[in-house]
Amino acid sequence: MTGVVLALAGALVAGSFAARLWRDWDASRRHHSLAWAWSLTLYAVGMVALVVGLLLGWSPGSYGAYWLTGALVNVPLLAVGELHLLVPSGRRLWWTVAVAAVTWAAVAVLVSSFDQDALRAATAVGGIPQGADVLAGQPAYAALQPLTLTGTAIVLLGSVWSALRRRRPAVLLIVLGVAVAGSSSAFVRNDMDALVPVALSAGVAIMYAGFRASTARRGARRPADVDGASPTRRP
Repeated sequence: MTGVVLALAGALVAGSFAARLWRDWDASRRHHSLAWAWSLTLYAVGMVALVVGLLLGWSPGSYGAYWLTGALVNVPLLAVGELHLLVPSGRRLWWTVAVAAVTWAAVAVLVSSFDQDALRAATAVGGIPQGADVLAGQPAYAALQPLTLTGTAIVLLGSVWSALRRRRPAVLLIVLGVAVAGSSSAFVRNDMDALVPVALSAGVAIMYAGFRASTARRGARRPADVDGASPTRRP
Protein backbone atom coordinates (compact mmCIF):
# COMPACT_ATOMS: atom_id res chain seq x y z
CA MET A 1 0.00 0.00 0.00
CA THR A 2 2.94 2.33 0.62
CA GLY A 3 3.96 1.95 -3.02
CA VAL A 4 0.46 2.90 -4.15
CA VAL A 5 0.47 6.03 -1.98
CA LEU A 6 3.90 7.07 -3.24
CA ALA A 7 2.93 6.44 -6.86
CA LEU A 8 -0.24 8.48 -6.39
CA ALA A 9 1.80 11.30 -4.86
CA GLY A 10 4.14 11.18 -7.84
CA ALA A 11 1.17 11.38 -10.20
CA LEU A 12 -0.07 14.49 -8.40
CA VAL A 13 3.35 16.17 -8.54
CA ALA A 14 3.75 15.29 -12.23
CA GLY A 15 0.24 16.58 -12.91
CA SER A 16 1.02 19.85 -11.16
CA PHE A 17 4.28 20.15 -13.09
CA ALA A 18 2.45 19.47 -16.36
CA ALA A 19 -0.19 22.09 -15.54
CA ARG A 20 2.56 24.65 -14.94
CA LEU A 21 4.13 23.83 -18.31
CA TRP A 22 0.77 24.05 -20.09
CA ARG A 23 0.26 27.51 -18.59
CA ASP A 24 3.75 28.53 -19.69
CA TRP A 25 3.06 27.32 -23.21
CA ASP A 26 -0.29 29.13 -23.30
CA ALA A 27 1.44 32.36 -22.28
CA SER A 28 4.49 32.09 -24.52
CA ARG A 29 3.78 29.53 -27.28
CA ARG A 30 7.35 28.31 -26.89
CA HIS A 31 7.85 24.92 -28.53
CA HIS A 32 9.97 23.40 -25.77
CA SER A 33 7.24 24.17 -23.22
CA LEU A 34 4.71 22.32 -25.38
CA ALA A 35 6.94 19.26 -25.74
CA TRP A 36 7.61 19.15 -22.02
CA ALA A 37 3.95 19.73 -21.16
CA TRP A 38 3.07 16.62 -23.15
CA SER A 39 5.95 14.73 -21.55
CA LEU A 40 4.92 15.54 -17.97
CA THR A 41 1.29 14.81 -18.79
CA LEU A 42 2.34 11.36 -19.98
CA TYR A 43 4.52 10.97 -16.89
CA ALA A 44 1.43 11.53 -14.75
CA VAL A 45 -0.54 9.02 -16.84
CA GLY A 46 2.24 6.48 -16.37
CA MET A 47 2.16 6.99 -12.61
CA VAL A 48 -1.61 6.46 -12.60
CA ALA A 49 -1.10 3.24 -14.58
CA LEU A 50 1.43 2.19 -11.93
CA VAL A 51 -1.15 2.85 -9.21
CA VAL A 52 -3.73 0.77 -11.08
CA GLY A 53 -1.29 -2.09 -11.61
CA LEU A 54 -0.19 -2.19 -7.98
CA LEU A 55 -3.68 -1.76 -6.58
CA LEU A 56 -5.83 -3.85 -8.94
CA GLY A 57 -3.30 -6.14 -10.58
CA TRP A 58 -1.50 -6.01 -13.91
CA SER A 59 -3.28 -6.49 -17.22
CA PRO A 60 -2.20 -5.86 -20.83
CA GLY A 61 -4.10 -2.57 -20.63
CA SER A 62 -2.48 -1.22 -17.47
CA TYR A 63 0.99 -2.48 -18.35
CA GLY A 64 0.65 -1.28 -21.93
CA ALA A 65 -0.20 2.22 -20.70
CA TYR A 66 2.68 2.10 -18.21
CA TRP A 67 5.14 0.94 -20.87
CA LEU A 68 3.98 3.32 -23.59
CA THR A 69 3.88 6.50 -21.51
CA GLY A 70 6.97 5.75 -19.45
CA ALA A 71 9.38 3.60 -21.38
CA LEU A 72 8.68 4.56 -24.97
CA VAL A 73 7.03 7.97 -25.43
CA ASN A 74 8.19 10.07 -22.51
CA VAL A 75 11.91 10.19 -23.32
CA PRO A 76 11.62 11.21 -27.00
CA LEU A 77 9.37 14.12 -26.03
CA LEU A 78 11.88 15.23 -23.42
CA ALA A 79 14.59 15.15 -26.05
CA VAL A 80 12.44 17.09 -28.51
CA GLY A 81 11.94 19.81 -25.91
CA GLU A 82 15.67 19.99 -25.35
CA LEU A 83 16.35 20.16 -29.10
CA HIS A 84 13.91 23.04 -29.42
CA LEU A 85 15.99 24.92 -26.86
CA LEU A 86 19.35 24.03 -28.36
CA VAL A 87 18.43 24.58 -32.03
CA PRO A 88 15.16 26.59 -32.23
CA SER A 89 15.41 26.98 -36.00
CA GLY A 90 14.87 23.23 -36.45
CA ARG A 91 11.38 23.19 -34.93
CA ARG A 92 9.72 21.54 -37.96
CA LEU A 93 12.28 18.76 -37.94
CA TRP A 94 11.98 18.28 -34.17
CA TRP A 95 8.18 17.99 -34.32
CA THR A 96 8.50 15.55 -37.22
CA VAL A 97 10.80 13.44 -35.07
CA ALA A 98 8.33 13.64 -32.17
CA VAL A 99 5.39 12.51 -34.29
CA ALA A 100 7.43 9.67 -35.79
CA ALA A 101 8.62 8.47 -32.37
CA VAL A 102 5.17 8.59 -30.79
CA THR A 103 3.61 6.80 -33.77
CA TRP A 104 6.29 4.13 -33.75
CA ALA A 105 5.85 3.56 -30.02
CA ALA A 106 2.06 3.43 -30.15
CA VAL A 107 1.98 0.99 -33.07
CA ALA A 108 4.65 -1.18 -31.43
CA VAL A 109 2.57 -1.52 -28.25
CA LEU A 110 -0.65 -2.17 -30.16
CA VAL A 111 0.80 -5.03 -32.20
CA SER A 112 2.73 -6.63 -29.32
CA SER A 113 1.62 -9.68 -27.34
CA PHE A 114 1.86 -9.49 -23.54
CA ASP A 115 3.00 -12.49 -21.50
CA GLN A 116 0.00 -13.09 -19.25
CA ASP A 117 1.94 -15.42 -16.94
CA ALA A 118 4.51 -12.70 -16.23
CA LEU A 119 1.74 -10.22 -15.48
CA ARG A 120 0.00 -12.64 -13.14
CA ALA A 121 3.27 -13.49 -11.37
CA ALA A 122 3.99 -9.83 -10.66
CA THR A 123 0.42 -9.27 -9.50
CA ALA A 124 0.65 -12.21 -7.10
CA VAL A 125 3.59 -10.65 -5.23
CA GLY A 126 2.44 -7.05 -5.56
CA GLY A 127 5.40 -6.22 -7.77
CA ILE A 128 6.11 -4.51 -11.09
CA PRO A 129 6.61 -6.72 -14.17
CA GLN A 130 9.91 -6.49 -16.02
CA GLY A 131 9.64 -5.49 -19.65
CA ALA A 132 11.95 -8.34 -20.65
CA ASP A 133 9.55 -10.84 -19.06
CA VAL A 134 6.33 -9.38 -20.44
CA LEU A 135 7.41 -8.20 -23.89
CA ALA A 136 10.54 -10.21 -24.81
CA GLY A 137 10.81 -10.52 -28.59
CA GLN A 138 7.93 -8.11 -29.17
CA PRO A 139 8.08 -4.81 -31.13
CA ALA A 140 7.31 -2.81 -27.97
CA TYR A 141 10.44 -4.17 -26.30
CA ALA A 142 12.61 -3.87 -29.41
CA ALA A 143 11.72 -0.16 -29.61
CA LEU A 144 12.96 0.53 -26.07
CA GLN A 145 16.67 1.12 -26.60
CA PRO A 146 16.52 3.10 -29.89
CA LEU A 147 13.96 5.49 -28.44
CA THR A 148 15.29 5.89 -24.91
CA LEU A 149 19.07 5.75 -25.18
CA THR A 150 19.32 8.49 -27.79
CA GLY A 151 16.64 10.57 -26.09
CA THR A 152 18.24 10.26 -22.67
CA ALA A 153 21.65 11.30 -24.01
CA ILE A 154 20.14 14.40 -25.65
CA VAL A 155 18.25 15.37 -22.49
CA LEU A 156 21.13 14.95 -20.06
CA LEU A 157 23.96 16.32 -22.19
CA GLY A 158 21.85 19.19 -23.48
CA SER A 159 20.76 20.16 -19.99
CA VAL A 160 24.29 20.12 -18.59
CA TRP A 161 25.50 22.19 -21.54
CA SER A 162 22.71 24.70 -21.03
CA ALA A 163 23.44 24.96 -17.30
CA LEU A 164 27.11 25.63 -17.92
CA ARG A 165 26.64 27.93 -20.90
CA ARG A 166 24.05 30.14 -19.21
CA ARG A 167 25.48 29.78 -15.70
CA ARG A 168 22.30 28.46 -14.15
CA PRO A 169 23.23 25.94 -11.45
CA ALA A 170 19.55 25.32 -10.67
CA VAL A 171 19.27 23.43 -13.98
CA LEU A 172 21.67 20.84 -12.54
CA LEU A 173 18.98 20.10 -9.97
CA ILE A 174 16.76 19.18 -12.90
CA VAL A 175 19.47 16.85 -14.20
CA LEU A 176 19.61 15.23 -10.75
CA GLY A 177 15.88 14.63 -10.92
CA VAL A 178 16.32 12.96 -14.32
CA ALA A 179 18.91 10.61 -12.85
CA VAL A 180 16.82 9.77 -9.78
CA ALA A 181 13.72 9.01 -11.87
CA GLY A 182 15.78 7.01 -14.35
CA SER A 183 17.13 4.79 -11.56
CA SER A 184 13.69 3.17 -11.33
CA SER A 185 14.56 0.87 -14.24
CA ALA A 186 17.54 -0.54 -12.33
CA PHE A 187 15.34 -1.19 -9.29
CA VAL A 188 12.87 -3.17 -11.43
CA ARG A 189 15.65 -5.25 -12.98
CA ASN A 190 17.09 -6.06 -9.55
CA ASP A 191 13.74 -7.02 -7.97
CA MET A 192 13.69 -3.93 -5.76
CA ASP A 193 10.15 -2.97 -6.76
CA ALA A 194 9.41 -1.14 -3.51
CA LEU A 195 11.93 1.54 -4.49
CA VAL A 196 10.43 2.20 -7.93
CA PRO A 197 7.61 4.52 -6.73
CA VAL A 198 10.14 6.23 -4.45
CA ALA A 199 12.52 6.94 -7.34
CA LEU A 200 9.78 8.07 -9.73
CA SER A 201 8.07 10.34 -7.21
CA ALA A 202 11.31 11.79 -5.81
CA GLY A 203 12.68 12.31 -9.31
CA VAL A 204 9.76 14.34 -10.57
CA ALA A 205 9.64 16.34 -7.31
CA ILE A 206 13.33 17.26 -7.66
CA MET A 207 12.76 18.15 -11.28
CA TYR A 208 9.86 20.40 -10.42
CA ALA A 209 11.88 22.12 -7.69
CA GLY A 210 14.72 22.74 -10.15
CA PHE A 211 12.33 24.05 -12.78
CA ARG A 212 10.72 26.47 -10.33
CA ALA A 213 14.11 27.69 -9.14
CA SER A 214 15.26 28.25 -12.72
CA THR A 215 12.12 30.08 -13.81
CA ALA A 216 12.15 32.23 -10.68
CA ARG A 217 15.53 33.58 -11.73
CA ARG A 218 14.17 34.49 -15.14
CA GLY A 219 11.49 36.71 -13.70
CA ALA A 220 7.78 36.80 -14.25
CA ARG A 221 7.91 38.06 -17.84
CA ARG A 222 9.50 34.93 -19.34
CA PRO A 223 8.44 32.01 -17.15
CA ALA A 224 8.82 29.35 -19.84
CA ASP A 225 12.31 30.21 -21.07
CA VAL A 226 14.39 27.84 -19.00
CA ASP A 227 17.14 25.55 -20.24
CA GLY A 228 16.59 22.26 -18.54
CA ALA A 229 14.88 18.94 -18.91
CA SER A 230 12.01 16.90 -17.62
CA PRO A 231 12.18 13.54 -15.82
CA THR A 232 13.05 10.43 -17.76
CA ARG A 233 12.35 6.95 -16.66
CA ARG A 234 12.44 3.54 -17.98
CA PRO A 235 10.46 0.71 -16.40
